[in-house]
Amino acid sequence: MNTNTPEFWIKTNFTITEIDGKRVVFELTTTDKKISGIGIFRALQRPTGEMHIDIVVTTSPAQNEFIDRIYTLKQHHADLIQGHPDPSIAEFRLLA
Repeated sequence: MNTNTPEFWIKTNFTITEIDGKRVVFELTTTDKKISGIGIFRALQRPTGEMHIDIVVTTSPAQNEFIDRIYTLKQHHADLIQGHPDPSIAEFRLLA
């Protein structure tokens, strides 16, 4: 993980306490695939305020076995984070 690349650190309108550890319904689309699901935001923050935000999706294919899929957000993703209209499902949604 190279923390010195410009796209590693991003800005968002949310504070780290508002976003870190919260559930998110997401849909991320690239030119060749679409990924969607429900995950948890994992965020780190620099003293200057920029954040690194991942969406972590944990699956359990067998008892006592867990697999984390980690999707790192870029600035254009962070710009689209919004509160979820139904907080019983997730606190946030991201459709990008």
